[in-house]
Amino acid sequence: MMLRIEAPLLPVAIALIVGIVIGEWIKAPIVVFAAMAGILIITLFLRYHPRWQTTTILICVTLFGCIIRQYQENNMKVCWPEYPAEWQAVVIDEPIEKTKTMTVDVLLANSRQKVRCHIAKSNDSQEISVGDGLILTTHIHEIRNKTSNLHHSTTRQDSNKIASDHLKQQNHSKNQNHSTFDYQRFMASRGFTGEAYVRPFDWDWGIVDISHLSRIERLRLRFMTYRSILLKHIQEWKLDKATEGVIKAMTLGDRSDLSPTVKTTYTQAGASHILALSGMHLTIIFFIINLLMNWRKAELISQAIIVTTLWAYALLVGLSPSVTRSAFMISVYALLSVGYRDSAPINTLSFTAIVMLIINPLALYDVSFQLSYVAVCAILLGNSFFKKVIPIEWLMNHRIVKWIWGITLVSLAAQIGTAPLVAYHFGVFNPCALLANFFLIPLATLTIILTILALTTIWFPWLSDLFVMALSFVVKTMNHLLQFVTEIPYSHLNFEPFSVVLTLFIYILMGFAFILYIKYLKMHCIIK
Repeated sequence: MMLRIEAPLLPVAIALIVGIVIGEWIKAPIVVFAAMAGILIITLFLRYHPRWQTTTILICVTLFGCIIRQYQENNMKVCWPEYPAEWQAVVIDEPIEKTKTMTVDVLLANSRQKVRCHIAKSNDSQEISVGDGLILTTHIHEIRNKTSNLHHSTTRQDSNKIASDHLKQQNHSKNQNHSTFDYQRFMASRGFTGEAYVRPFDWDWGIVDISHLSRIERLRLRFMTYRSILLKHIQEWKLDKATEGVIKAMTLGDRSDLSPTVKTTYTQAGASHILALSGMHLTIIFFIINLLMNWRKAELISQAIIVTTLWAYALLVGLSPSVTRSAFMISVYALLSVGYRDSAPINTLSFTAIVMLIINPLALYDVSFQLSYVAVCAILLGNSFFKKVIPIEWLMNHRIVKWIWGITLVSLAAQIGTAPLVAYHFGVFNPCALLANFFLIPLATLTIILTILALTTIWFPWLSDLFVMALSFVVKTMNHLLQFVTEIPYSHLNFEPFSVVLTLFIYILMGFAFILYIKYLKMHCIIK
């Protein structure tokens, strides 16, 4: 087999990332823009020197990364009034109930700024739901890195499970070998520009004009309203809290009902990624739809329906970075398959990263964005170089071995690839994660399928109840198995989080080890 990676966009994506990172220290956009223009002119005279021309192009991309980061930061600087003012807002996410407050994410109707509000708990505030219009009379302030803000940061249990777990970890870890968690940057990566505490008498219901919002924002808001309806249907199934919380998290990205016990169990078993909507969940949905829509005589129509359905689901769960990345990649794959073209996975992954970072450069600092791309890149490299080490003809004749080898390869590649990043952010390693994935993947697939069936048959109560019973059994089985995994000695190891330098050094060593392994395979004629 040939050992090649067709990924001309990979260096471009890396250059863009480097530019966004160094843009934090370079605060002279005019100078950077002038330098980029000068290098572009030089590039035009290097057409007979392709290597030098490629170098100058990558330098231009790096400078472009600096510019878009500074542009994004300038756009997010809002001069909030020094005194309380009246604001018209619409609720854009499921409110989270805390001990004394309700954490409500809103979008201001006129300015289109995202603000996180901590509304004092009352009978009225507990009735707030997605899509409601609110009239707020409060002082909105800039998000700051304070201890109190770090406490508030744990109030949103959103689809980004890694970020929320990270905030909790930072609150309990006082002796770290790198800087404390940047709450302000985390909120900026999610598009929030302000925060406010709202007293019981400082808000009221109201009819808010959302015509000033963009079509995407209005569409997302409508789908989030549909999501709220589906969550209420799941509540009507009267399942126990642990089972209900897992179902909501795995299918609709709502982690508000996950108990600390369940989250701890999944984290210690190395299975917390199951509770966060990611590429695995969207891939399962893609294959389900693909089986139902496999019209060979109308492939273009079927793929268009599949892509539309995937993006509708992405809107339904809030367009989190990992879901958006997965939807983007699958869409490119589906469209390329219509023309019988090679999808070039690494190149497609790089393309999605470039597009997402151009749209929101600060998304680079979203932990789920980092883990999502690193995990997929590790899986793709593992599949490219190690899958065919065992002859495919032999695997086809041993289907069970093929299934075990496939799960092992994917799980091991993802775990190795993300281990340094997880150690940097959380200071934890889960040796038993590989074991857990052997039953997690099939059980997660069953959970998603049964949830879809239960929700689509609500007009036939007897049939829906049957699917709900099966769903409850599957989720409880998964929870019990994960609990068993956590009881294995050394199933999870906690240590001091890695520094940035150590994390980068480990990735460099992994890269060299990977290259040496490939050369070893070539020398022994295992690959060509």
